[in-house]
Amino acid sequence: MKNYRIIVLAMLSLISTGARAQEEIGEVLKSVEQNNKTIAASRELLQAEHAEARTGNYLANPSVDLEKSWAKKRDAGYELTIKQSIDFPVAYGQRGELSRLRQNTAAYRHEANRQQVLLEAKRTCIEIIYLGALQKLLDERLQNAGRLANAYQKKFEQGSANQLELNKILLESLDAREQARANQSALDVARDRLQALNGGLPVAFERELFPGEQPIPSLEQLQALYLAADPRVGELTGQEQIALQEVKLNRALSLPRFDVGYKRVGGGDSPSSNGIVVGLSIPLFENKNKVKSAQARASLAAAVSEEARLELTASLKQLRDRLLSLDAARREYLAVLPDLRGIELLDKALDAGQISVIDYFVERATLREGRRRQLEIEREYHDLFARLTRVDASNIQ
Repeated sequence: MKNYRIIVLAMLSLISTGARAQEEIGEVLKSVEQNNKTIAASRELLQAEHAEARTGNYLANPSVDLEKSWAKKRDAGYELTIKQSIDFPVAYGQRGELSRLRQNTAAYRHEANRQQVLLEAKRTCIEIIYLGALQKLLDERLQNAGRLANAYQKKFEQGSANQLELNKILLESLDAREQARANQSALDVARDRLQALNGGLPVAFERELFPGEQPIPSLEQLQALYLAADPRVGELTGQEQIALQEVKLNRALSLPRFDVGYKRVGGGDSPSSNGIVVGLSIPLFENKNKVKSAQARASLAAAVSEEARLELTASLKQLRDRLLSLDAARREYLAVLPDLRGIELLDKALDAGQISVIDYFVERATLREGRRRQLEIEREYHDLFARLTRVDASNIQ
C-alpha cells in the first residue's frame, strides 16, 4: 500500500510539473507576442492596408475650369465651371463591400504572421526543453566517465588494470566531453533564438520537462477547426470573395457615369448668369473586357482555394497519423525503459569485477541510447502537437 501511494504521488508530481511547463510556455508566448518585431511590423502593415482599402470608395476629385475670352476690351468675359463626376450609385455599394473584404483578408494575413511567429517560439521552447534534458543526460555520462577514468588510472598504476581498459575509458571520457560541449552550444543557440523572437529581450525559460498530457483531437475536429479558423484558409477564401466582388464592381462601372456642377458666365457687356451643368458618360471603351478579366481571376482564385483545402485535409491526416504513432512509441518507452537503478547495478558490477570494461560500456550505451531516443520521441511528439494545434479558434475573424 505504501509503494502504491509513492507511485501515485510520483505520477501526480509529473503531471503537475508538465502542467507548469505548459503554463511557462504560455507566458513566454505572451511575451513574444508583445515584443516580437515581426508581429509589430505586421500589425502596422495591417493598419496601413485597412486605410488603403477604405480610400477607394470616395467620390472622384472635382474639377474646376476657368475660360477667359476677349476680342475687344469691352467684350472681355469669362466662364467658370465646377463639376463633380459621380458613378452610378450601385458602384459605391460594390466598392464598400470590396473594401470590407480586403480589410478582412488583410486581417487574416496578419493573423497568419502572428501564428507563425508564436509557433516558432513554442517549437523553440520545446527544443530548449529537449536540449536541457539531453544536457543533463550527457553531463551524467561525462561525470561517470571522469570518475571511471580516475579510478582506472589508479588501477593501471597499481597493475590491476591493463592499457586497453584505460584507453577505452579515456576515449569514452573524451567523447562524452565533446558531446556535452556540442549540445550545450546547441542549447545556447536555441536560447538566443528565443530571445531574438522576444524582440531581443531576455527570456527566463529553463524547463527540463515537456508539457503534460493533452488529448489528441480527432481528424474531424481538426478539419472543422482549420477550415473555419485557419488564417491561411481564410486569406485564400478572402481572395476568392474579392475576385467575385471585383466582377460585380466592374459590371457596376459599365453603367453610365454622371457629371453635375455649377457654371457662371460673366464679364463683358452682357449681364452675368448662373446655371447648372449636367453630363452623362457612357463607358463604351474604357471598361471593355474588364468584366471578362475579373471573371477569369475569380475562377483562378476559386481553384486555388479549393486545391488548398484538399491539400490541408490530406496534410492534417498525415500529421495526425504521425502524432498517434509517436504517442504509442513514447508510451512504450515509458513502460519498458529501465530506470536509473540499471546504471547503478552496472557500476556496482564493474567495480566488483563481475563484468569487463567492454561489456560495461556496451550495456551503458544501450541504456543511454534508450533514454536519448525517448527524449527525441518526446521532442518530436510535442513539436508535432504544437504544429497540429497551432490554430486558435478564438482569433477567427
